[in-house]
Amino acid sequence: MISPDISKEDYSVYRMEESGLPSNTYLLSSDASRSILYNPHVAGVELQTRMEKVSPLFIDAATEKALKGTRIDNMVEFVLLAGGLYYFMARGFRERHGLALPQCFLGIKRQRVEGTEGKFKAVSTYENFESLPRNASVIIGDTIATGATMVRALGELERASSEIRGKIDKLVICSLACSSDGAKLLKSLEDRMKRANPDFRMYLFAAEQLFHLMPDGTDMRFLGEKSMVPEQSREHTLERYGPALGKKMKCAVFDWGTRCKNPKKHYNEFLEFAEEILDGPELDEKGKSEIRRMQKEINEKLQSLEKTL
Repeated sequence: MISPDISKEDYSVYRMEESGLPSNTYLLSSDASRSILYNPHVAGVELQTRMEKVSPLFIDAATEKALKGTRIDNMVEFVLLAGGLYYFMARGFRERHGLALPQCFLGIKRQRVEGTEGKFKAVSTYENFESLPRNASVIIGDTIATGATMVRALGELERASSEIRGKIDKLVICSLACSSDGAKLLKSLEDRMKRANPDFRMYLFAAEQLFHLMPDGTDMRFLGEKSMVPEQSREHTLERYGPALGKKMKCAVFDWGTRCKNPKKHYNEFLEFAEEILDGPELDEKGKSEIRRMQKEINEKLQSLEKTL
């Protein structure tokens, strides 16, 4: 069941109550998050600037539903490198609360399991847990497809906490794009962590909806059989994309890290997708119009990259 929970001037929050999801699952809907999700061609500084407007909304919603009453010196951000850098959670925390949020870091990346489709494992290459409190309330910003990265990251977090004889009291996960499959995996992690600490609480804040994860374990679609969407967000998708592109847009976010740190690569990858889908029979005129708009804007950005300082 999806029901309205918070309504503010710059965002709304819906509560999701489903047996297979984390106990505290919320959807955050805002113009700021939609400006990213419905413009998957945007990259580089423009994307970063838009995300800087979303992070304070995540922090505000998390404060309302999860962090009120939590001691400030027990809060920490767990940054999953490199994509988590571009969620700007510490910046959002500073903007909302005027405080510097301590940070821990984990260098982590997914690797496809050889011989499978859509299955991944995650490997970590660097860690720094110097700022981890003994009674930690942890904030994470990350994109969640299969959830493999989160499984490994939380395992490393629990290990680091045990080494200082600490515990994880709260885990607040903020995701611009989270699949329904990934959210269900978080539920299993929540259950396991609660067995170790009965007072543990997990909170998931996902932007707009839970997406349909494609068999490749990477692409997340707006409209699909596994999508979990408030009616308001579904109507917005149909208004922006139409039913065809709503189902066929390759991914709501594409490769988040690439978009933020290597915009030219993303522009070229998106143009390949655009040419392929425009050559096919799938799209109606609304969908074609949106793809052509994105093509035009990308070509203008590519031209601007050829300039000199």
